[in-house]
Amino acid sequence: MSQEPRSKFIFLMIVILFIIIFAGAFLTKASAAGKGDAEAGKKVYDAKCTLCHGAAGKGDGPAGASLNPKATNFTDKAKMTKSDDELFKLISDGSKGTAMMGYAGSISEADRWNLVAYIRSLSK
Repeated sequence: MSQEPRSKFIFLMIVILFIIIFAGAFLTKASAAGKGDAEAGKKVYDAKCTLCHGAAGKGDGPAGASLNPKATNFTDKAKMTKSDDELFKLISDGSKGTAMMGYAGSISEADRWNLVAYIRSLSK
């Protein structure tokens, strides 16, 4: 192979690689966004989360005032840096050193994803 066709081939392979990487990242983000239903998540949130996190998600629920550390304020974008998968894991397994208990045994997987979607909607 001469130098010019080889350079074109390498350039083409790099372009294809970038297309695959960016398409994969876009599809992963789109599928994660589609995992839960915020409206359904609000119902679960109202039943399971308001006591600590408050009705508006500000971490100011009736039980939240006495917690140390405080319950997360879901409306504060600066505090909402976790990925959807990390939020799902926190909801499922709880958080050591906090009052946040895990709900894997009491809330279905679908409803935990619904909670993630609803919690995300609070910081928009």
